[in-house]
Amino acid sequence: MYQYLKTILSQFLDLIPERKIYNEDYIKELDRHTRIIQIPGSFIGVFGMLGFALFGTDVKLHPEFPELFYYRIGYSLFCFSYIVFIIYNHFKNKFSSWEGLTWAYLTYAYLLFTAAYYTGRIADDAAYVSGYQMLVMILPFLPLPRKTLLIYYPISILIFFVSVFIYKPDLTTAAANYSMQNLTISYVLGIFSGLIMERYRFHSFLNHKRIIKKNEEVTKTVEEIQTLKSQQDGDYFLTSLLLEPLLGHETDGNAIGIETVVNQYKKFYFRNKEYQLGGDYISVFNLILQGKRYKAFINGDAMGKSIQGAGGAIVLGAVYNSIIIRSKMDPVSSNRSPERWLHDCYLDLQKVFETFDGAMLVSAVVGLLEESTGTLYFVNLEHPSVILYRDGKATFIEDEVHYYKLGVIEGLSERIISVFQMKKSDKIFCGSDGKDDLILSEQGRYRDINEDHNLILENIEEANGEMQPLLECLRKKGKYSDDLSLISLQYNLDPYPKPGKYFLEAKEKIREKQYDKALELLLSYDSALDTSIAELKYIAKLYEKKDDLVKAMEYASLALENYPSDTIWMFHTSVLYKRMYSLYKSQSFLWESQELSERVRLRQPSNIRNLIHLADVCRLNGDKDRASYLVSMIKKISPEHPRLKEIISVI
Repeated sequence: MYQYLKTILSQFLDLIPERKIYNEDYIKELDRHTRIIQIPGSFIGVFGMLGFALFGTDVKLHPEFPELFYYRIGYSLFCFSYIVFIIYNHFKNKFSSWEGLTWAYLTYAYLLFTAAYYTGRIADDAAYVSGYQMLVMILPFLPLPRKTLLIYYPISILIFFVSVFIYKPDLTTAAANYSMQNLTISYVLGIFSGLIMERYRFHSFLNHKRIIKKNEEVTKTVEEIQTLKSQQDGDYFLTSLLLEPLLGHETDGNAIGIETVVNQYKKFYFRNKEYQLGGDYISVFNLILQGKRYKAFINGDAMGKSIQGAGGAIVLGAVYNSIIIRSKMDPVSSNRSPERWLHDCYLDLQKVFETFDGAMLVSAVVGLLEESTGTLYFVNLEHPSVILYRDGKATFIEDEVHYYKLGVIEGLSERIISVFQMKKSDKIFCGSDGKDDLILSEQGRYRDINEDHNLILENIEEANGEMQPLLECLRKKGKYSDDLSLISLQYNLDPYPKPGKYFLEAKEKIREKQYDKALELLLSYDSALDTSIAELKYIAKLYEKKDDLVKAMEYASLALENYPSDTIWMFHTSVLYKRMYSLYKSQSFLWESQELSERVRLRQPSNIRNLIHLADVCRLNGDKDRASYLVSMIKKISPEHPRLKEIISVI
């Protein structure tokens, strides 16, 4: 029991080794934060107490306590002196240790301890006790070490009780008891909120440190690559050692069957062993986003042969692994939608490769496959199209390329995140152009390289969607002329039930406008788990007709959770959340509406209805900058839209 309590206390107080390791840096960071607020804080302090003193508020309420005037004036003079002191040091180009945290310690100590004294003297006055409560609750919001909380609160409580003991205010009244209870609550809340906010502040600092460390590792890796370019087989070997640990192979689980192949074109021998080196990269990781399990995968092809391509693959692998680690460790990162995660992943990768100024480009497919529903989210970065193998037929599932290669600075195409719904036994293939660029024949110095990108579809069908037979088919067709990498993901679950026995009858009742009877039929299943997606949508819409938005939202959300690839329904659910807000005025409904609408925007950036809806939701959320940005997008896409003037006027 003791060990259990010790563990709970250690977790609550966040007693981790990093606090000792980074204590000095953390204090410097807090000092930097307090230096930012010390001037405005001092200005507020100069005028904050003057009203009570100069307008006679204290004298009118407590003529028996003239010292209050001096406490007020003293604080204003203290803050004014501090401003003069800081400005003087600034013009003299001096650095003083009395700035930053020292200013915060002194300022808050003056406020809290003097307030504890005079509030204890007149503790039967509820107005002064409430003011003291405000001062108690300020401490959690100041960028101070948590030891300040554990030192200042006990001292202030002691001063308060000593003052009460000396001056003996009348605390027997109900009003005084009420004030004392509120004061006690404010101290308790101050302690808990202070520890929580300081924990968040420290972990934000710690994450920043980790990101800097990861960036340093990436920079170091790139510098190593520049050196390795001038070396030969021994250097190739070292490069292959760098790339190997960056390949992720988390292929566990029964929901999704995964196979990968990497066959680099450059083969070399080192210490009598054959190794390979090239620019193709594949990784598969387990990832949890918003409580759902995904397979996060990437198939990349870096520009260049041998060591140049390997350099790009190492940078790609290092950055991608850093993104995965951050997503697993940081609760904020793991609480993003799959669309947002992919979009942010692309931006992180793009920012790194932009630094090469076009000298290193990478094509890739970055994707997420949700285990429970079979929903595939992916971004194609000018990579060969993703292939679907279903019922013995192989087809491309993309109409167009959505992004340029990593490292291209020109910009993006309109469409962002692609979403595809997989069925049981479906298999998708992602592969580099090595699977297409086969040498069909050679005559001296001339080579006939395949230009038919549909040839891979024929090979997959011939191999019945199996990886090893597919490789044999490719070898029969011709010789490899480039690095080859392939990944296949097969979905093995039934993602959702089929419509039940009452579905057709319910649809007929809907056509006959017998909505209550239709709803009764659709609700007659044993549980919502036995209800198909189509039935869940009908139930939601029938509840909407009955103006029962709470039930409608329940079934609409369930349908969306089980079938998140339906972008139209996602938009409908977002609108439904907005309607819920108009009835119940709960801010959480607006946030949910905005989250879903933002996901729709990432899938369909040119969806005018969604952009108008999202702009209005942002307006209601108070985010006018975001709303104005969305309006500017609407102007570009449809400047004559009839609702444009309306949304501009309300913003």
